Amino acid sequence: MKKVLLIIIAVAILCVACVEKESQPNVENVIQDTTPKNETKTSLSPTGKYLAEAYGTITTITAGGLYPYEGIRVLDTDNDEVLWKMEPGYYTVDFTWSPDGRYVGIYYEARIYGESVVFDTKDKKLISMPTLVNIAPHYSESVKPQEDRPDQYFSITGWENAETVIVDFRWSKEDGEYFKGQYTLNMKTHIVSYK
Repeated sequence: MKKVLLIIIAVAILCVACVEKESQPNVENVIQDTTPKNETKTSLSPTGKYLAEAYGTITTITAGGLYPYEGIRVLDTDNDEVLWKMEPGYYTVDFTWSPDGRYVGIYYEARIYGESVVFDTKDKKLISMPTLVNIAPHYSESVKPQEDRPDQYFSITGWENAETVIVDFRWSKEDGEYFKGQYTLNMKTHIVSYK
């Protein structure tokens, strides 16, 4: 009888130890991954045929606590074919689709500048946008960009129609203040209109 009682007590002690061990957090589960990670940013075309995305994180470069994306790309959703990509992918990325889904405006921002491009999904080609050297001469000397650091930002903000993209821009003037403006660019005629 004493042996049976000792066995029951021993089993009870083992069961309590097992329960306590299970309730204690596993050291591996307590250590959290502190590696910075960007959330993948995606934008589906209005037709659902194409997907634009900024993906991954480059952890070896940082600016103000931000880490650039590993890359930016446009994919065909039918077969995941990469139609266009840019690496590295910059700190901030925004996508703006034309109403018919043929063009995607891609805005990307570094620490002291932001630029935009348009990708044509039909012809599978990148369309460069006018930049500071193209735009600034259309304005007076009083809004001339700073020479050393103009901090120019050219951001696609929408589409006037299926062929005409709207771009807001700003740059630092000689007096340190920002000059702001807007232009439109027709993808087929390449005509720029200043607002």
